[in-house]
Amino acid sequence: MKIENRIITDIKDYKEIPNIQRSAWGFSELDIEPHQLITRIQKYGGLVTGFFIDGKMIGFSFAFLAKEGEKLFLYSHMAAVIKEYQGKGFGFLIKKYQREETLKMGYNIIKWTYDPLESLNSYFNIHRLGAISNEYEENIYGIGESGLHKGLPTDRMVACWILDSDRVKNRMGNKYPPEIVDPNKIDFDFNERFSYIEIPKDIREIKMKDMEEALSWRLKTRELFERSFKKGYMIDDIVFSKDKKRVFYRLVKEG
Repeated sequence: MKIENRIITDIKDYKEIPNIQRSAWGFSELDIEPHQLITRIQKYGGLVTGFFIDGKMIGFSFAFLAKEGEKLFLYSHMAAVIKEYQGKGFGFLIKKYQREETLKMGYNIIKWTYDPLESLNSYFNIHRLGAISNEYEENIYGIGESGLHKGLPTDRMVACWILDSDRVKNRMGNKYPPEIVDPNKIDFDFNERFSYIEIPKDIREIKMKDMEEALSWRLKTRELFERSFKKGYMIDDIVFSKDKKRVFYRLVKEG
């Protein structure tokens, strides 16, 4: 099996990106980012990469140039692998290549947003990649219309990936086992240096069975994340109960 990451330049590869979005997330046409836009992002300061197995493009990432204050960085709007190739470690290789190419471009930060109720994605972003966060956004795209977004307010966590930090360098070179905590012995009230916020292990299953329960998780965790950030906490890990049935964000008091 030949694996290749490369910067996209061929129009046929750009045209494959919408198909990967449909496969990865079950998006309707309304939610698909068109290939025409992505070609312009590549030309004018962004970064669009493709992930290929034996010549077939099965994943991609695209990021555009962004600015906050005087700081320039890349905002990674999408990164995905087609459904049948998910869970095989290819997402990590896509983000690893994106990091390497971004550093070559002279930028040290990549940001992106993700659904904080998606436990596997949260674990990947925070624990595996080493991103951090102290920024939460409410319903940024409106109520989800299709695929994984459907039916809930599109609240998002803003991940900040500091590319040359020791934390990120270590995560790129090593795979750390998840931390196990005793839920009876951790702080949920933001009174200690480390505090915790629980999220569902499988929000997708909950949405299929009971949208009211899913909405309750959204509203409850929204309040907790926003309150914790106002009190000076920052997300630094995703941890589990011993039986792996409960999932928690670990937050540390900054400073």
